[in-house]
Amino acid sequence: MPRRRTTRADTGYGAFLSYSGDRDRAVLPLVQNAIEKLPRPWYRFPHLRIFLDYSGVSIGPELRDKIVAGLSRSKWLVVVASPEAAGSIWVDREIEWWLAHRSPETILLVLSAGSLVWDEGAGDWDRARSTALPPRLFGVFASEPVYKTIKWREDNDGVPRPDIDAIAVGIAAVIRGVSEADVKSEGYQQTKRNLRVANVAVGALAMLLVAALVAAFIALVQSNRAEEEARIATARLMASVSDTRMATDVRAALLLAVAAYRLDPSARHHAALLRANLAGSKVARYVATPADVTALQSSADGRAVVAGLADGQVVTWAPGDPATTSVGRLPGEIRSLAVAADGRTVLATDGDSIALWGGNSGRPDLDVPDATKVDLVAISESGKVGAVHRRDTTAAAGTPGAVDLIDIAAGRVLASHPTERALTSMVFTDGATLRLLDTNGSVRQISLRDGAVVDLSPLDTDNACGTGQDVGELSADGSSFTCAVLPGIPVPVLRPRPTPDAGRPEPGYVGVVMPSRSAPAVLSRSARTAAVPSADAGLYVAPVTGEITPPQPPPLITGAAVDFGRKLLRFLGTSETQLVSASGRLITLWDLAQRDRLAKSVPVPIVKGCNRCPPSLSLSPDGRTAAITGQAKDPGSSALNSDVVIIQQLRPDSSRQFSIPGLSGILSWRADGGMLVLAANPVSGYDRRVSAHRPSVQTPFEVAVLSSPPPSHTVRAAGVLSASGTAVSFDDRGRVFLHDLATGGVETEFIPLGGAVDTDNISEARIDAAGEFLVMRDADDISVYDLSRQEITHDIDGKDVQAIEFAGRHLLIQRKDSIELWDRTGSTRERTIVFRGDGTANPQIAAAADATVVVAKGATGRLTLFAADGTNLGELEPDAVWHVESAVAVSADGRYLVTVNPGPAFSGGADGTLIERDISPDGLIRTACEHAGTDLTDAEWNALMGVARPAQARCP
Repeated sequence: MPRRRTTRADTGYGAFLSYSGDRDRAVLPLVQNAIEKLPRPWYRFPHLRIFLDYSGVSIGPELRDKIVAGLSRSKWLVVVASPEAAGSIWVDREIEWWLAHRSPETILLVLSAGSLVWDEGAGDWDRARSTALPPRLFGVFASEPVYKTIKWREDNDGVPRPDIDAIAVGIAAVIRGVSEADVKSEGYQQTKRNLRVANVAVGALAMLLVAALVAAFIALVQSNRAEEEARIATARLMASVSDTRMATDVRAALLLAVAAYRLDPSARHHAALLRANLAGSKVARYVATPADVTALQSSADGRAVVAGLADGQVVTWAPGDPATTSVGRLPGEIRSLAVAADGRTVLATDGDSIALWGGNSGRPDLDVPDATKVDLVAISESGKVGAVHRRDTTAAAGTPGAVDLIDIAAGRVLASHPTERALTSMVFTDGATLRLLDTNGSVRQISLRDGAVVDLSPLDTDNACGTGQDVGELSADGSSFTCAVLPGIPVPVLRPRPTPDAGRPEPGYVGVVMPSRSAPAVLSRSARTAAVPSADAGLYVAPVTGEITPPQPPPLITGAAVDFGRKLLRFLGTSETQLVSASGRLITLWDLAQRDRLAKSVPVPIVKGCNRCPPSLSLSPDGRTAAITGQAKDPGSSALNSDVVIIQQLRPDSSRQFSIPGLSGILSWRADGGMLVLAANPVSGYDRRVSAHRPSVQTPFEVAVLSSPPPSHTVRAAGVLSASGTAVSFDDRGRVFLHDLATGGVETEFIPLGGAVDTDNISEARIDAAGEFLVMRDADDISVYDLSRQEITHDIDGKDVQAIEFAGRHLLIQRKDSIELWDRTGSTRERTIVFRGDGTANPQIAAAADATVVVAKGATGRLTLFAADGTNLGELEPDAVWHVESAVAVSADGRYLVTVNPGPAFSGGADGTLIERDISPDGLIRTACEHAGTDLTDAEWNALMGVARPAQARCP
């Protein structure tokens, strides 16, 4: 009887699966799962642990190290033979490593596709007919080795599916050195042992019935578990591919993250949704076109984007609309198009014909002379005059073409001017002047008034951009153009001379060195800003200045493919921060001023008070109103004026804002949301208390101000008792005050004694939303105090604590390396979330009422979000500048994350901002589907995933 070999899960891998191709990437996770879940006694480790990388990403240094580590810890190498594996360099390298460190006898072949044929005469595999064998395995085996085959069977619907169990048993049997029958019978043998024990206890007849029921239940559970694990594995694959697409294709990342969450709505895929929604933060939205985009322009007013398509269509898109609108069609692929300032008149050409849409001409088609090709069109901002550049296909090299000036209304040619070289662009600088830029960098200007042609070239020599370097396009105002210079050289911006006799204009610079891609940069309409292609993916957007080397390079902007080579990137209208680009059948809108696609911003008149003085922020129980206390400032004054309370209505109507000047303190809400209570501080800068009162403000709820502590003291915490008309406040002297809500005056005052905390040296305190518990801390301890019983409930070690907060019936404690969740009495620690804080920061924590979402703010202002089980959902970049402290809150239902970011405290300083984000799964799905524009087509899905598309994996 051969000795059975088992590889324990804690010592290494039984086998390393080496494969290539989308087909095997979809099948092998199921094989891996089936092998590792082969029947075994519950108290034993799995017989085999399988190493499988199915991320599908490019191999880099980190993944290469991971694969080598997997090989070194594996007993067997399972080579999944297929034509794709035979052509894979990485399968070849894995086999090469194995042959250098292991015996060929520990290589098992599994045929997935193609063929394996042994040549007995040659004593080796037949090189011509073994189409699935990686070349590295020729000449390795002394005799024909045993190999397994993945068999496909049709299910009840006639769909072929792999026999996962059969190949799993076959692989496991070879690796463990036992027969397939033994592997299959292990589950049965285990059941027999259980039956014998049960038979002794209750009798043979009763045990047979129980065994049958148990076996049926186990089979059902195992079947459901297998389906669930397959579903989860597929969802994880979707999330993995989503992550790999975030830098280059945000749309695919968004749609795959939606599919992953809908297939497996877990915290892990909630995190994938959040990552995708935050990726490529400057990508505003996408819109699909009926065919590939070949030409792209934006109207001067920014209200219309016009695209020419490969099928001859011309479509327009109003940014923000869900779809494009077709305005007409030409017979061939659109080569060039132009649009008037208001977006209503469009001139386009496919090279052989010219068409005009809109305007008042009533003449949509313009004649093109025989033996000519049109490669460029232009139109004045008024839409009254057009220009067409024709290349004479029969002319000599010295006169390759001409520019025709066209009266749009009459549809007739006003004048023609020959051109000596090919043009890169034509621009009307006004209704009577046309500028031409040729491929040598020469600029000519044509006057429509008198037909005069003048040379405004920036240099007196040819090749303004250098020999062999591409010339870009004129900016929409005709004032500048760029060059595709040699890599590593700052991108120059050349300016035509204002007059023929003027001196050479000084060039500008974008402040980005030219990458290896040679496409020229794109200028905004005013030529004050340029977009430069990056070396591989994305772009840089930077101002045009006179500095060759700027003090700080601009950040790389990624998220969508940008076709610089085909000139499919434009600034939107007169904007310096919005752009449109196209690639394939997608148009992308970019917004550089956008924080991210989740952020909804509302201005609030709050400015910075001091470096460590964040505003106070409290959300109403329904999450629809934010109450803020902070510093207000008159833009015309250089000094801070006073404290202020801002009440800001949130969705759906954020236009309603109320202000209560001269007050500061701690805000809290009655449980039903019908009253906002301010536990006031003494008047800032004055030696007087604030009396209890009801401020005159027209809010949809009551507002009550509680009497303040004496001058020079401040409120540390406040709350409203849910079961009575009483509010409670706690000041920096360690005193608790019970207030009558009807009057705001103090009814009772006491000191919460009996705990480990020194009430004379309290550093932080909080009162829960129900007004029933007080938590306070000093440098060494935390004490929780029951306000209704007026007694300490528990003390907690507080030596490394950075922040404390209540969340519903939970107490959150942030330490240097974790966030602890306790019940609100401090008696039971419910769970711990790993989070590395920073002792030098002014940390903040916030959470939903049931602690299903926890948010922690670190030193740099970055927000880290956690799910109820401690899963890290993701991070948000700071909304405020580094030297301004922001406030953060989470709605009670965990749906909305709100931050308040003060404006700078200087004369004329801008308002602060309140930013609201819907971070719930359904909110993230809605945002993802809306901004993706259209769902993935079946062809796109197959190219990305290579596995069947689940029915629920779709938008919306």
